[in-house]
Amino acid sequence: MTQFPLNYEITHRFPIAVLHLRGQLTPADTHLARAALLEALAQEPTSVVVDLSGITGADAHALRVLTDVAQTARRWPGAAVLLCAPTPAVADALRRAEVIPALIAHATCADALAAAAGDPVPPRIYRRLEPTAEAPRTGRALAGYACWQWGLPEQTTPAQILASELIANAVRHARTPVGFALSLRDQRLRLSVLDGVSRPARMRTPTELDEQGRGLLIVDAVSDGWGSMPLGTGKVVWAEVPTRSPATT
Repeated sequence: MTQFPLNYEITHRFPIAVLHLRGQLTPADTHLARAALLEALAQEPTSVVVDLSGITGADAHALRVLTDVAQTARRWPGAAVLLCAPTPAVADALRRAEVIPALIAHATCADALAAAAGDPVPPRIYRRLEPTAEAPRTGRALAGYACWQWGLPEQTTPAQILASELIANAVRHARTPVGFALSLRDQRLRLSVLDGVSRPARMRTPTELDEQGRGLLIVDAVSDGWGSMPLGTGKVVWAEVPTRSPATT
C-alpha cells in the first residue's frame, strides 16, 4: 500500500480554527502534527476543529498528540479541540489510544463546527506591529483602549505595563514583526504577543549593573500568571490580569 506523508492545511483561524490533516500519522510525524495544532491555536480561537477525513492510516501512539495538545489548549488560549470525520479504522485507533472519549469525535465536520459555534466569542483586539521603538507605545495605547472599551478601569495600569514589557521584550530579542492581542475570557484580561522566534522566553536574574533583562520580572510581578509556548516558526508569550477580585467572583 502506498503511504502518503503527513501534511496539513488551516482554512480558518478565528474564532474557530479548522485544521485539515492528510496522509499517514506515524510516530515520526508527531512533531509535525503538534506544530500544526499549535499553529492553529496561534490566533487564540475559541475552538480548533481537527478534520481527520484525510488521514489514511494512524498509529495509536502518535494519535495521543491530539490529547496532549488539547490539554495545552485548555490552559492557553482556553480553546477546545474537537475531532471530526475519522474513517472507521482511524476511529478505532483513537479509541485504542484513549483519545476517545477524552476528546469528542463528530461524525462530520459540519457537526463539529455546529458544536464549536455554541461557544461565545470573547471580546478581542488584535494588531500586527513592526519591531520598532514605537511598538511598545502602540501596545500601551491599545491596552488602555481595551480597558476603556470593556469597562475595566482598574486593569488599565497593569495592562499597559504588561503590553509595554511583552512587546518590548519581543522587539528586543526576536526582532521580528509581532502579533499583539488582548482578549477577555472567563473574567480574565489576557495579553498575548506572537513573534517569529521559537526560543522560549525565560526570566533572567539581572545584577544591579545590568541595564536590561528585567522585562519578564516585571511581567511576573504585575500579572496573575504568564507563560511562553513555541508555535512552530515562532512563539507566543502571554500574561493575564483578573478582572474581578476573589471576593466578587
